Amino acid sequence: MNTLLTKLNLLITTTIELPIEKYNFISIVNTSIDQSDLGYFSDMGDVFSSSKAEYKGHINSYGFKLKKKRKFFDYNMNLATAKGHFNQQGDTLKINMEINGFSNQMAPFFIIVPIFYIFSITMTLQGEDVASLAIIPFLLLHGLFMLGIPYFIMRRSVKRMQYELERDFYFMIKK
Repeated sequence: MNTLLTKLNLLITTTIELPIEKYNFISIVNTSIDQSDLGYFSDMGDVFSSSKAEYKGHINSYGFKLKKKRKFFDYNMNLATAKGHFNQQGDTLKINMEINGFSNQMAPFFIIVPIFYIFSITMTLQGEDVASLAIIPFLLLHGLFMLGIPYFIMRRSVKRMQYELERDFYFMIKK
């Protein structure tokens, strides 16, 4: 599954090097995130949170799992989740991250939608009317949009999460 997600650009592994000690970094990041378990329903109350933290998740001495918090009237669909672990090498901290844009909540959507379109096309082909055959290109185009738009949203959220994490980690340690 991970190789498929990597080929579809929905899973990226990257490394960030920061000039800070591991425990200092953990304490800095821990104060600037909201502790959460990142379960299925963890996104529901984000817009009503009064916290100033940009991320939610958890971090400890072994690694972290972070997700960008949703904001009120924020149209940037932040679907990606970052998992990572730390390696201290001298004065630099190496953070090995895996950013995944595919959520398990989207799996039923990507299974049910193609089944619906296959069923619709086969029912249209069984019709005797020539006019019913004219619907097939519109069904194919609509199906392409229904599957393509969520894919591109997830793919863009992976790239945005990578950029924002690198930027925010650097700014967190510079404060």
